Amino acid sequence: MRLVVIVAAALALTASAFAATPVKATLTTSSAKPVVDQPWRYTITVKSSTGKPLAAKVRLQILVGTTVVGCWKNGQMAECLDGSLGSWIRFKGKRTGLLTFPERSVGVTLTFRAIVVAANRTIKLRAPVTVQPVP
Repeated sequence: MRLVVIVAAALALTASAFAATPVKATLTTSSAKPVVDQPWRYTITVKSSTGKPLAAKVRLQILVGTTVVGCWKNGQMAECLDGSLGSWIRFKGKRTGLLTFPERSVGVTLTFRAIVVAANRTIKLRAPVTVQPVP
C-alpha cells in the first residue's frame, strides 16, 4: 500500500511540474477612436500570476468583423489577407508601439487584435477601433 501512495505522489508532483504557468496578459490603447495619420499607442503587458514579467511573442492584426485585413510585417502594419502571414514580435513583460491608420479606414468598425504566446499559452486580446477623420 505504501508503494502505491509513493508512486501516486511522485506522479502528482511530475504532472504539476509540467502544468502551464498561469499567464496574465493585458492590452491597453490610447483611444478607441484614433485619428487618421495620428500616432495611436498600444501596450501589451504579460506577467505570471505572481507579477513577474514573462518572455512572450505577439502577432498584431487588424480585423473587419472576423476577417484579418492587416497584420504586422517587416516592422509595420500592412495589408494582409491571412493572419498567419504576419511577423511575430518578441518581448519580455511589456511591449508598447505606435500605429497610424489610413484615410480609407475612417468610419469602419475595426478590431485591433494581439495574439500573445507566453509560457506555452495563447491569449487573444482585442480592442475595438473606429478611426476618425482629421478634425
